[in-house]
Amino acid sequence: MPPAETPGTSEGRPRRRWAAAAVLLALGAAALYVGAPRLMPSWTVQTMQERVTQLDPAQIVHLRTPGGLLEVTTLERLEEFAWKSQYTCRFFDCASLLPPTISRVRARASYVYRLPLAAQWTLHRAGDHYRLTVPALELQEPVGFATDSMEIVTEQNGIFSPPKGENRERLIRELGPELARRGKQAPYLASAQAQAERTVREFAARWMREQGSEPALPIRVVFAPPPP
Repeated sequence: MPPAETPGTSEGRPRRRWAAAAVLLALGAAALYVGAPRLMPSWTVQTMQERVTQLDPAQIVHLRTPGGLLEVTTLERLEEFAWKSQYTCRFFDCASLLPPTISRVRARASYVYRLPLAAQWTLHRAGDHYRLTVPALELQEPVGFATDSMEIVTEQNGIFSPPKGENRERLIRELGPELARRGKQAPYLASAQAQAERTVREFAARWMREQGSEPALPIRVVFAPPPP
């Protein structure tokens, strides 16, 4: 005869199976929740960084000026200048037949150099000194020359040479432009800057004192290059 079944045995197995299945489903759902990406709102916070450069008051000095032109130096030179007039022939060389007329002048010229003053000069601290950059020197025109000591000599080499009076007058007319041209040449400007630097330095120091700022460091003057 078949074995007797224990009461509740056939009904208890399905329940245990359902309980085990429920536990497995719960563990799987938990694993999916942990492994899956979460859809959550996100905010990005950006930090703006900006470099702020502050000027050290001890590194820069603003100097007010009275404006206008500052006469900084005067060069006096004994200048010599010559002018030659000569007839020319179209079809042959007539220099031997018609020699030139040459006039020479010797005069003491005074080259006055000035400096335009801006409304404000700026002195920058550069190590152990202040650096002051100023405009290029300006030559005062016309260039003056002493007429009382001026010497003019005219040589007329033949009776057929150009007139002495006309050549002499042309020499006087060309003397002013020639002196202005010489005064703007590099050797003249270099000599003038060497003397003008001291005048500008003393002027800047005096104006610093008048504005209540004692110059604790020496001032170095730098001239801008002349215009082309």
